[in-house]
Amino acid sequence: MASPVEQVTYAYPGTRRDGARLTHYLAAALLARTADEGARVALVILALDRTDSAAVGGTLVATLLLPHVVAAPLVGALVDRSRRPAAVLAGAIAVFAAALAAPVALLGHAPLWQTCLVLAMAGCCGPALTGGLTSRLAALAGPGQEARAFALDSLSYSVAGMLGPATVGLVAAAANPGTGILALAVAAVLGALGVASLRLVASATAERKRAAGLFEGARAIARVPALRTITLTTSFGQLGLGGLAVVATTLAAAAHEPTRAGLLLSVTAGGAFVGSLLWAWRPLPASLAPRVTVWAMAAVGVPLTPAAAVHSLALAVALFALSGLCTGPFAAALFLARNQLAAEAIRTQVFTIGAGLKVAASAIGAGLLGLAAPLSASAQLLLVAAFPIVAGIAGGLLLRRRPCSGAGGRVDAC
Repeated sequence: MASPVEQVTYAYPGTRRDGARLTHYLAAALLARTADEGARVALVILALDRTDSAAVGGTLVATLLLPHVVAAPLVGALVDRSRRPAAVLAGAIAVFAAALAAPVALLGHAPLWQTCLVLAMAGCCGPALTGGLTSRLAALAGPGQEARAFALDSLSYSVAGMLGPATVGLVAAAANPGTGILALAVAAVLGALGVASLRLVASATAERKRAAGLFEGARAIARVPALRTITLTTSFGQLGLGGLAVVATTLAAAAHEPTRAGLLLSVTAGGAFVGSLLWAWRPLPASLAPRVTVWAMAAVGVPLTPAAAVHSLALAVALFALSGLCTGPFAAALFLARNQLAAEAIRTQVFTIGAGLKVAASAIGAGLLGLAAPLSASAQLLLVAAFPIVAGIAGGLLLRRRPCSGAGGRVDAC
């Protein structure tokens, strides 16, 4: 049986060119997202090395993540209005790379605010690496291949989530933390070059795109019921899941097994990888994407609930892996739903705003778990699980009340 990548590339006669472009896109996106995912670990390691302060590391990570939600409408509007969207995306990724490398020269040698200012610039470019790239994928995939293409794109997030931190750890151990960050910056530059060479042609509605307002994407999210529901569901659920790394570390400390945190997070990422492959192999119809998104969000949290009570490491690993398994279909269905529900003229805005809200919610969730430190590790994990479960169930009930109105006013059952 052909692999999911081969199915996307060669499933239909005449699609080999689309398959080559998709492979090109995935390679560029993986390089850029590896830098993005690795940066969150690399900045903490660099702060510990230069300042001996984990608090400074947390400040740097927050400075990188929080601007995503503020800059998302602008990045989306720039891409939507541009005649050369690939150039806009590549430029943003290149700025991200340069700003990410700057702390190597600044941290410990200049006031902290200067490092934070440069990282805020990187954070403003962050939406280009996530929702900005994903929003352009459907046109590259070819007719009828959008579902599998979005599954492979969600796969790139999973691989980057494993590859980025691993790269930082290996390079930092072999050389130093600064070199680890520079390695990530090089990966981002290569990703920018890959994106720049993609042929992302502006659509026939370019004139309407240039006329679209800066907040048209936000208005669309507020006005389209299904789009509003999945955006609120994913953002609220991420308030809990954003603290998963913190809770895994707390569980490891409580069990006096420092390696347990890395194991639990690794199997979660591995589960997401498998889930994305399964969706790529047998994707559900696009009309079901909104419902799959919200119920998969709930399913991500369900296995974490019994994990709070188990004492067996093997069982905890299995439950975390099952949670990750649901993340793959969740991400792929979310991308497909946004593509289906958002009008072409504002599609990138919708993607970048949604991605920015998720990143900001994740950062806030990690901070909230810090406030929950007096609670036991099991109670913290229950708190993490409650957010996606409640969000997913509420989203599922809201979607049952009315049909999903999509781009161009069409109505799809969901």
